[in-house]
Amino acid sequence: MNSLTYDVSKLKLSKTTDQIMLVIPANPRTSMAKFLYYVKDGNVWKEYLKSEAHIGRNGLGKQVAGDKKTPVGVFKFTKYFGVADNPGTKLPYVKLNQYHYWNGDSNSKKYNQFVDSREYSAFNKKASEHLVDYKIANKYAMNISYNEKGVPNKGSAIFLHCYTSNPFTAGCVALPEKNMLKVMKKVNKNCKIVIDLVQNIHKY
Repeated sequence: MNSLTYDVSKLKLSKTTDQIMLVIPANPRTSMAKFLYYVKDGNVWKEYLKSEAHIGRNGLGKQVAGDKKTPVGVFKFTKYFGVADNPGTKLPYVKLNQYHYWNGDSNSKKYNQFVDSREYSAFNKKASEHLVDYKIANKYAMNISYNEKGVPNKGSAIFLHCYTSNPFTAGCVALPEKNMLKVMKKVNKNCKIVIDLVQNIHKY
């Protein structure tokens, strides 16, 4: 895995975006993965960043809330936020405060959405992620577009965020802080993230 590289120019996805991230675990049950970030420079795809990554404690294949698995597929990023000040991202960035939650209440109309409790209160806070409480993981974070339609009990709050002391996540993808910072500064609105085993990446 340490020498893993990938020719993203062969992907269908490469025709519709200029930034591609790959998250590639060695097997479907591990919480360890390789993270590869490619950026198109003119007509040439170049590797911008390579990093170790952590995924869900139970590996790949998220289906329901609480299964501690990371979803498989191709996704985009829909929200950029953090406990820290904006690190220099060119995209809209929210500095977290005590009113910010990621809605984990399946009975709420805004399930699996970023909410400000001063503006929207029709959700169960205990079932949701009080984002500012996760000062290490959410120092810098980006929402991965899993379950965008908010299907009840399918799962919520799947982020790309910073490492914690655990070698696994509850379903998110985590990077060392220094690499997450590089990601935040480089990512654009067209970026796509692919999460799957290496033998399946060609499908995208």
